[in-house]
Amino acid sequence: MFSTLSNTPRALKLSKLKTISLLLLTVLLLCSQLPQLITWFVPLSNQGKVQSQLYLPATASADNPAPLLVFFGGSEGGMSMTSARSAPERQAYLDAGFALLVVGYFGLPGIPAGLDRIELGGVLDAIEYTRSNPAIAAERLSVLGVSKGAELALLLASRSAQISTVIAVVGSDVVFASPQWYSTSSSWSWQGQPIAFVPFSLRSTLPLLQGNIRRSYEIAMQNQQAYQQALIPVQQMQADVLLISGTADELWPSSEMSDRIIQRLQQHHYPYRYQHLKIAGGGHGGLARQYQSEIVAFLLTSQR
Repeated sequence: MFSTLSNTPRALKLSKLKTISLLLLTVLLLCSQLPQLITWFVPLSNQGKVQSQLYLPATASADNPAPLLVFFGGSEGGMSMTSARSAPERQAYLDAGFALLVVGYFGLPGIPAGLDRIELGGVLDAIEYTRSNPAIAAERLSVLGVSKGAELALLLASRSAQISTVIAVVGSDVVFASPQWYSTSSSWSWQGQPIAFVPFSLRSTLPLLQGNIRRSYEIAMQNQQAYQQALIPVQQMQADVLLISGTADELWPSSEMSDRIIQRLQQHHYPYRYQHLKIAGGGHGGLARQYQSEIVAFLLTSQR
């Protein structure tokens, strides 16, 4: 009797410890699943829809169709290439004989609000619709992307044999997480399924909070398992490739990532033309405009 009474407080204490332990385990489990929970509850809308604007050179007609160049901007969203400020840049492509299709894939009315699980099929559908224009030479298709747009251009070319030339300016060799505030999902999806991506961890987020965006990406890429799974299969492309990067890119290591793309193309004995234009001291912004003459020259050579 006395033994039973003396053990009662101990039994209660153990019961409380078990309850607290169970609560802690539940909290830890919820925290480990927080990225997935956030992704599940973030609403997606207008997936597979894009906006686009087509510019035709004065010489384009059904009798003289123009090769098509598709332009993708970066994580700023919208279609900055359609602005008045970009008129000289647009005109240079038109003067070179290219029809220019500017594609906005998020950040505009009627299309996804954020860069989150953008459906590649919707982008390809918009391109295919434009290729049906009799003033377009359907068999001569080039894509040009800047930053996240370069990531998109490489992904599309790895999935579409119709693309004959790819220009990737300050791009990446892997798919990264969506740059939305939650950063828990892929930037892209294919046939309704998110594409494997390199996630941002708490460790990689800390430099971001300190304003060191590049370091955040570098730490995220140390996750080798995720990095290997998120590699863009550039070896599957059937296109000439021009990569342009800046060695002082402050956003992410575009030069190093472009070098790795070249290495993989070499390892797979890639049969098409490829080149990496590495700009010493170049930053993340402005290279597509500064080196437009080199881009045009590459495009013209590839279209012959």
